[in-house]
Amino acid sequence: MSVTLNKIKTYEGGKSNIPGKKNIIKLSSNESPFGPSRKVLKAIKQASKKTNRYPNSDSLDLKKNISKRYKVPSKNIFVGNGSDEILGLLCQLFLSKNDEVIIPKHSFLMYEIYASINNAKIKYSNVNDYSFIVDDIIKKVTNKTKIIFIAQPNNPTGIYLDRKNLSKLLKKIPKRIMVVIDAAYSEFINNSDYTDGLNLVVKNRNIIVTHTFSKIYGLASLRLGWCAAPERIINLLDRIRGPFNVNQIAQVAGSAALSDFNYERKVIRHNTIWLKKFKNELAKLPVKVYDSQANFIFIKVRNTTKLNKYLLSNGIIVRTLDNYEIFDCLRISIGTTSENKKFLNLIKKFFENG
Repeated sequence: MSVTLNKIKTYEGGKSNIPGKKNIIKLSSNESPFGPSRKVLKAIKQASKKTNRYPNSDSLDLKKNISKRYKVPSKNIFVGNGSDEILGLLCQLFLSKNDEVIIPKHSFLMYEIYASINNAKIKYSNVNDYSFIVDDIIKKVTNKTKIIFIAQPNNPTGIYLDRKNLSKLLKKIPKRIMVVIDAAYSEFINNSDYTDGLNLVVKNRNIIVTHTFSKIYGLASLRLGWCAAPERIINLLDRIRGPFNVNQIAQVAGSAALSDFNYERKVIRHNTIWLKKFKNELAKLPVKVYDSQANFIFIKVRNTTKLNKYLLSNGIIVRTLDNYEIFDCLRISIGTTSENKKFLNLIKKFFENG
């Protein structure tokens, strides 16, 4: 590996603490405000009794449950140590030195990091007020292009490609190019013009869709994700992954989470209500509110530094976006009801006091 490591950016997650502050409200990492369901916690307790044994290397039970829940054949499913691991393995599979990767500007930073580790050249497609421009993605394609990453919806903006534009993109690009659709937040979206692309995987040899248990199911610390892909790609991923890449507790917790429909509906309902409230209340302030469709809101403000310092001084952590080269916007996760109310009250006071 000849990659120059000092040129690779270090991924920095949302801050988790404020020096000198207790009882902080963390709205910086798009985590579930509720944690796992009771059914999941019970399953974890049972699974913890067998930590002396290696897990099932193929995650067979979890694959069956994912297949049932998402209507994807088990042979087209790969389970990973977070969807992050899967993104890294895909870059390892398909990228060599001087290959090209297309990433829309201001996308999830791990695409760039994994591509750089594998010596690829990154080409950024332009955006229009943070919305992806399909024609520019297509324009960036050359005979060296190997992967196109599409965050659906995008982190940190919450904006997605509608069904029509995603279809246009997939039809226009050569089938030799892998299209990785990152659907980490898809469970929160029920808009008629949205698709995560899962229905396209079996019929196409170049479409890969990744999902995670970190968001909707509240399993972020267990590092559990999966992807749907053509069977030949699944077989290749199985060849290069670690022998026990997903621990037993994560596998059991994932299966339990998929079976708890009442909990999932509760989380979605809470998110839908508060995302709408955030948009309505913030629209009354001197900020630009983007139509984020996930478990967070993306806003443009005049002085992000001053607002962020004010929120931190009051015990609230939101996500600044300098490392995305976005200097005039903030991303705020949807928290619990009390956390959301405190955030809205504070940001209103900030602008009232000038």
